[in-house]
Amino acid sequence: GSIAASTTSPYYTGACTAVACPAASTGAGIPTGCTCNAGYSGTIVASLTSPYYTGACTAVLCPASSSGTNVPTGCTCNAGYSGNITKTTTSPFYSGSCTAVACPAYASGTNLPSGCTCNAGY
Repeated sequence: GSIAASTTSPYYTGACTAVACPAASTGAGIPTGCTCNAGYSGTIVASLTSPYYTGACTAVLCPASSSGTNVPTGCTCNAGYSGNITKTTTSPFYSGSCTAVACPAYASGTNLPSGCTCNAGY
């Protein structure tokens, strides 16, 4: 908003209105603070120049052994991995992981992603 001098009471026109929190953040407005949504990383700080805040909330990329655009839109464990990725509001802005699945019975190898081979006779 803006304030301008006036010759009539209350001797000014205009008003100061709080700037809304930017995309991917929540809160009552910039003056009282904005928090990045779950799955986003960043900080929003009030500023005196337009757009009256600095910083941004950026989507966190999907972690190792998972695929997807980013944590907020969802991550899926890659083939041969098991687990879940859930967005959170605390660093690293997701919880969970994708772990390699062990080779099944009658197969040799460390785990599915590194390769399993059926034992002799199977």
